[in-house]
Amino acid sequence: MKVPIRMLGIATVIFWVFLAAFIGLAAYSIKDLGLDVGETQVSTTPKGELLFSLPISIDNKGYSSLNDLKITTVFFDESGAEISTASTSVPTISRGETAMITHNATLNMNALLHKGEEYLLEDQNLAASVTTGLTLAELLPVQISANFTYPWGAPFYNFRLSQPSVGSFNVTHYSVGVPVSFENHAAFDLTGNIRIQLFSNDDKLLSETQTSFNAPRQSSYADEVEFQIGANSESLLNQNGHFNIYFSTALFEYGPLVIPYG
Repeated sequence: MKVPIRMLGIATVIFWVFLAAFIGLAAYSIKDLGLDVGETQVSTTPKGELLFSLPISIDNKGYSSLNDLKITTVFFDESGAEISTASTSVPTISRGETAMITHNATLNMNALLHKGEEYLLEDQNLAASVTTGLTLAELLPVQISANFTYPWGAPFYNFRLSQPSVGSFNVTHYSVGVPVSFENHAAFDLTGNIRIQLFSNDDKLLSETQTSFNAPRQSSYADEVEFQIGANSESLLNQNGHFNIYFSTALFEYGPLVIPYG
């Protein structure tokens, strides 16, 4: 009995030595991986969502194949609540193979603005996490996670409506001009319509107007909207009041944004 048991022990030791050497060789091959991460491209989807596309090139110069590669990105708001999640998977990258991957993540603007209008008007930082998992040589699972912040540029940064200014009078109505301005700090071009309601200090609707706009990314916008108010309402503009603003674009609808005047 002693001989077989001894031989079994030797075989077990040999097995674990080979297994350890195999795992070590697979892990060592990671250093020979070539990784190239391109620049994130921002576009829109047919569903009106923001699409973040990250090109990644992986050159497997190691000694073993890479299997079950999965890249997962999760965006969070300032409170830590999840906004969106996206995953990209590649079944196998063989030894000596170069894989070109595009990792796509989407962000629903309406869902984001539902979290707070600060994402419409103020530059923010979105928290995000990236998790990459794979299996080396069909045996050794590896997972790496990292946290980072994504700088969010507000599409209507520093949005302003100035004090109403009474202009011409045509017997029954006054023409009232209101300058409007903002900066598009977003990573996408912005086109759409702005509907503005003008209220007196006692919440009486004096007039309503609408204007279209086109603000390319990283640009400033300035214009003047015009209201027509009844002649008997002109005195109300000498007091304070507020505007109700409604934004309509291909990516989102938002309103009312309330801005006081006076």
